[in-house]
Amino acid sequence: MLSIKKKDGFKDERHIIVSDTYSEQLNQLPLTQGTTIKEMGYYPKAKYHYRERYHDLTDFILIFCLDGEGVVSLNGSGTYQLKRGDIFCIPKNMGHYYYSSETNPWSILWVHFDTKVPETFQLERRLLTQISSPEKNHWIQDDFIKLFDISEKSNDFETALCAVQLLNTLLVEIIFLKDELQQDKQNLYLAKSIKFLNKNLSKTLTLQEMANHLNISQSYLSSIYKKYLHKSPIEYFNEIKIEQACKYLKMSDLKIYEIGNQLGFTDPYYFSRAFKKNMHLSPKEYRQKYRSSL
Repeated sequence: MLSIKKKDGFKDERHIIVSDTYSEQLNQLPLTQGTTIKEMGYYPKAKYHYRERYHDLTDFILIFCLDGEGVVSLNGSGTYQLKRGDIFCIPKNMGHYYYSSETNPWSILWVHFDTKVPETFQLERRLLTQISSPEKNHWIQDDFIKLFDISEKSNDFETALCAVQLLNTLLVEIIFLKDELQQDKQNLYLAKSIKFLNKNLSKTLTLQEMANHLNISQSYLSSIYKKYLHKSPIEYFNEIKIEQACKYLKMSDLKIYEIGNQLGFTDPYYFSRAFKKNMHLSPKEYRQKYRSSL
């Protein structure tokens, strides 16, 4: 039994409530997979931290234990001990309570969110994920912190889109970096490949170049992407290029063909077709719609 219960107010804590102004617009974009962020927080050394919900909650809650220990209990579905490096996803529509250890209080990052495709991220069949590798643990922490930093900067459509995409990336990384896949090279190849593509958005990479970076065959790389992301490496590369194009169209005065060139699209017509396929608007229409809101 806890002798003291405390719901919030921890030293150096961070708490962000995310506006739902752009939720409807974001849900219409294939890139977001229907993901919306409600709020997020950071509770360091949260002694006596306690939260209890008997009523159904319409959000998923992702808890990442950075340090210390704590307990999560789901109504009728068991009790789980969390320690450093553990990640827990509380399913939506499920009563629960969780609390920090009194003797070794946890430091946690957490986010409330929803998605239309929970099966893609294995959210309803996978609760506790353990990531004991220091390198992988740091990787997850880094993306969580980026999510906080982006969400705190401003309240506009572009920021909301970036935050949702980063959360989706984070959810995918959690699947691929978990301990039981440590011996499975495929998840490591995919994670390294995604990082490589994000660093080379200005280039026109071929499938061969992508495979060469990992020292594997083209067919093997393609099979990994098909297995985990249900698309080819080139398709995925084009999608993240379009995300960057959105930022340029809204935040810069670059001409549309110049944006295409900066993202490796040497053919402006191909760039326009690829953009419209993903965003349901041409680059010109997108700029007119979202620049007018600045």
